[in-house]
Amino acid sequence: NNVLTSSQARPTNTMASMRSIKMLLLAVSACLGIAGAFTPQPQAKLMMTPIISSPQSQQAVHVRARHSPVLSMQQQDGDDGSGSLSTPLDRPVLAAVDVAALLGFAAVGKASHSADGSLDIVAVASVAFPFVTSWLLTSPLTGVYTDDAKDGNVVSESFLKTAKGWIVAVPIGIALRGVIKGYVPPISFAIVTLVATLVIVGGARVLFAFAEDFFVEMVN
Repeated sequence: NNVLTSSQARPTNTMASMRSIKMLLLAVSACLGIAGAFTPQPQAKLMMTPIISSPQSQQAVHVRARHSPVLSMQQQDGDDGSGSLSTPLDRPVLAAVDVAALLGFAAVGKASHSADGSLDIVAVASVAFPFVTSWLLTSPLTGVYTDDAKDGNVVSESFLKTAKGWIVAVPIGIALRGVIKGYVPPISFAIVTLVATLVIVGGARVLFAFAEDFFVEMVN
């Protein structure tokens, strides 16, 4: 009887695990769709070949571009390069800040579960690995390494970019950790991870933005 009971329980547990994994994958797909709606799409640039190269004709072209919203938007996209995808290599220092912030999140989590508060570097790296991987790999989609606007609120812009990466990368990181560990992460772990990563990475990016502006002003 005990053998039959255990053999019947195993398929039930397996089916429950499969259903939980499918729910996580559906949540990740929904997050990818939400982030895709906020990601700027590249626009085709208008090729203009002037027939007459006189100053009068060039002035007429500039006047038409200034009064045409479509031409103005295309001209701005060509100037700031916002239509192209960005990668961590475009802003390596900011990428290093993000990695350090995610390592800090993992260190805080491991220290809170340690009896004496000690840290195991290997354990911290293993916890941070799925989140660092998902953050960097999804960055071209989320646009977290695009250039900052020259005029704007540093805090709000930094947190907005963080939220775009966070809503995609962190759920994927939670799913990857579940795959690596071989079990579905509990809801409490997912909630704490979502809140902690948003606060830590967002705060680190705000401090980096202030420091970057400070050093730029010193150089100039």
